[in-house]
Amino acid sequence: MLKILFDLTKFESVEVVPLSDVHIGNELCDIGALKDIIEYIKEEPDDPTMARICILNGDLTESVTRTSLGDPFSQTMSPQLQVATMIEMLKPLTVPTDKYPQGKILSYCGGNHDTGRYKDTGISASETIAVALGLEDRYSPNGCYSFIKLARIHDHKNMIVYTVYNQHLSGSGISVGAKANRIQRISSGVIADLICGAHFHLPMTFKEDIIIPRESTAKLGQKTITYVISNAFLKFGDYSQRMGMKPSTISVPKIYVKQKRNPKTDKRYFDTGVLL
Repeated sequence: MLKILFDLTKFESVEVVPLSDVHIGNELCDIGALKDIIEYIKEEPDDPTMARICILNGDLTESVTRTSLGDPFSQTMSPQLQVATMIEMLKPLTVPTDKYPQGKILSYCGGNHDTGRYKDTGISASETIAVALGLEDRYSPNGCYSFIKLARIHDHKNMIVYTVYNQHLSGSGISVGAKANRIQRISSGVIADLICGAHFHLPMTFKEDIIIPRESTAKLGQKTITYVISNAFLKFGDYSQRMGMKPSTISVPKIYVKQKRNPKTDKRYFDTGVLL
């Protein structure tokens, strides 16, 4: 499994914006909405102690070929131009600064569209984008586990770590419950503060608590997992309309990870909130 160490020690908290299922090249892709959210990620939050970063979580390109599912002739640009366009749009988010030494992209997991064509062509659109953006060490076609290092509140000499696992997901569940079950299944094998999925074109979030052992003290602790599935950038029509599906909700989740301190124990902990 790919492990990523991400330095945000100039900040105490972080806002994470998942970006997935753009399907650029699809005639229904809402490029205006995509440009708006990229500009939003580039900006800084009002709170100077909070960073703003993004996760790339697959299917950034449509990448339909003659031998794959979908209509290659209705695409608005060639697969090669789709890749070049995404590279150009995302490049500003990779620029390192004093506060963001690794840029603003935490991780990149490929999806079924941008990695699935490898068997047909020998080319992975997502890996090509990752290499061009200098994200080779933060890219995986399977899933990414990230450790975000933040400064401890009231104690900037030390740090605290927030964990994130992102994966594009797979499957064809239509109901809301089926989609929720699919992302919830990940925690049977991977535990993280935030588990972020995509693929289903339906923004949703929920939480659950689990009991974890503290071996060093022989005590039991409780951990909250926040699950988030991100949206798609597709207008209604074409395949989804023919199949009787609902329109995609182009509402990008914004995940706010705020660090808090228990004054009685002096322990720091994270409070994760999601705005859809």
